[in-house]
Amino acid sequence: METARYKEIYWLLKTTASGLKKELRKKLEDHGITWQQFHALYHIPREGIPSNVLAGELQCNASNMTGLIDRMIENGWVYREHSAEDRRVWFVKLTPAGEKKKATIFPQHHENIRKRMEVLGEEELLFLEELLKKLKQGKIEVEKTHEGN
Repeated sequence: METARYKEIYWLLKTTASGLKKELRKKLEDHGITWQQFHALYHIPREGIPSNVLAGELQCNASNMTGLIDRMIENGWVYREHSAEDRRVWFVKLTPAGEKKKATIFPQHHENIRKRMEVLGEEELLFLEELLKKLKQGKIEVEKTHEGN
């Protein structure tokens, strides 16, 4: 296959994924929640999570985490609580409003994904899944090959 074809397919894959993500972000923002806040809610369990662990899950630094949590506190979705074992550690916990937001926004997000993907039939979805797994596995195989050098 020509190099131009690989580049074209890569570009199509990249722009499709980017476009889907942009659409999903917009739908979340229409419901008053940012992409970062959505992911934070995803990672906050009922018992709470240390803020440094949440920062690691979200792959952001402490100052960004502070701002994100501050905005979520302003929205009434979370609160901070000192750890009983180590006063230096802050837990981020969901408020009842945060639990409600999480319970409503995640099913809506999954429905938005389903609606967007329903342009493909069942066989097409299965085939796409196979192709993407193969492409991902190829990345792993290439990394293994390079590690051996």
